[in-house]
Amino acid sequence: MHKIGKTGLFSWLSFILAIAMLAGCGNSDAPAASSSAPPSASASESAPAEESPSASELKGKVVFWSMWSNTEPQAKVIEEAVAEFKANHPGVEVELKFNGRDINKLIKPALESGQQIDIFEQDPGAALANLKDHVLKLDDLLEQPAIGSDGKSVKDSLIPSLIEWVKSLSPEAGLEEGYYAIPQQPYAVLFFYNKALFEKAGITAVPTSWEEFLAACEALKQAGVEPITFDDAYRDLFIGGYFGSAMGSDWTDGLVKDKTGEMWKDPIVKQFAEDMQLLREKGYLSKKIAGNKYPAGQQDLALGNAAMYLNGTWLPNEVSATAGPDFRWGAFQFPVVPNGNGQGGLEGLTFGAQGLLLNKNSQNVPAAFELVKYLVGKKAQQAMSDQALAIPATLDTEWPAPLAEAATAFANAKVNMPWGNGIDNGGDFSTGTVLPVFMELVTGKLSPDEYVAKMSEAAKKFYGG
Repeated sequence: MHKIGKTGLFSWLSFILAIAMLAGCGNSDAPAASSSAPPSASASESAPAEESPSASELKGKVVFWSMWSNTEPQAKVIEEAVAEFKANHPGVEVELKFNGRDINKLIKPALESGQQIDIFEQDPGAALANLKDHVLKLDDLLEQPAIGSDGKSVKDSLIPSLIEWVKSLSPEAGLEEGYYAIPQQPYAVLFFYNKALFEKAGITAVPTSWEEFLAACEALKQAGVEPITFDDAYRDLFIGGYFGSAMGSDWTDGLVKDKTGEMWKDPIVKQFAEDMQLLREKGYLSKKIAGNKYPAGQQDLALGNAAMYLNGTWLPNEVSATAGPDFRWGAFQFPVVPNGNGQGGLEGLTFGAQGLLLNKNSQNVPAAFELVKYLVGKKAQQAMSDQALAIPATLDTEWPAPLAEAATAFANAKVNMPWGNGIDNGGDFSTGTVLPVFMELVTGKLSPDEYVAKMSEAAKKFYGG
């Protein structure tokens, strides 16, 4: 799974309404560590959607490039949706190509060469930024009736904030405001945990504050469990999670871009360094942290060797073979860090989705969009939930059980944070200095005071040329 691109602020009010039934049971600030899959969401009634083309009207060929490999569970769901489409529209030939993640380097040259590609999958933010000359505006098409959603339009069948998030990306890309992608398989960054280990340690509710987080770590340690693990692929989420929770993503973005080095002397940086030292000295971090190479951290979680791992909602699917069917998954947001500026906390969430886009030069838009409707129809989205453990993009669709507690995080959030809450936005400074020095801190090579001094001087030197 790829990291999300740049995202901005947007309203979550409609989303909260849409999933109110998901998160309505119990205290959303401290949900029980054991819960069942959330009930289906509900949406307000909408006007009847405009009619879609009939089977007899659709002819020709449609070429669809997918971002999945043919061995992944998502591919099976896509093949099933394509087969149903072809059965209902026999006059349309569908060429389906599973490119895997290579699509990110293949799609632009293919589009620019004029190769027939009618539908393709991409991260919406990246696609609109890099392929804006090739994407079709979908506003009118989205008013067609959705597949299996009781007369709702395609637009109204989707989780409202998902589709509005995609719309918010268009002005940033220099496009006329509108809908250029249809979101699917939404994801968020959360702490995933082993419910059985939490119960073994006597933890009955997930931590929402840093103090509760430390208490949970101590309980796990006393139960003989290593509380926290991470690896080189996702260590940015841990440092970014702390600063983002305390200060928000804008502040964190400013920190890694500060040319003077003075922001690294902020008291919250010293507090961060002291808290990381505490995690190490108390034995709350896995002893393998220093040498963990992806996917070592997530495998340790799946094998029961560690209790918590900060990652995306794709994690349960990625390690399903290791974890097995009886692994009991839980999820919670990065806990609220004290002494912040009020811009982070539980209201911020790193969130995104994959997207389906149409080529504006397609010669068969009616048939292509009709196929898209099957891909984001309720049947296919429920299959994505059941078979790929993916969060469905449609309303009134049951979420996968391993992600049930993720609903609470979505309900809490009002601000869409960028990947790593902005900690990666310093480019080479982030990758070459921020993350390696962070590892020096968490492995005990630097004291908190030494960490602050080293980062301040490193920022000044880097940006000073």
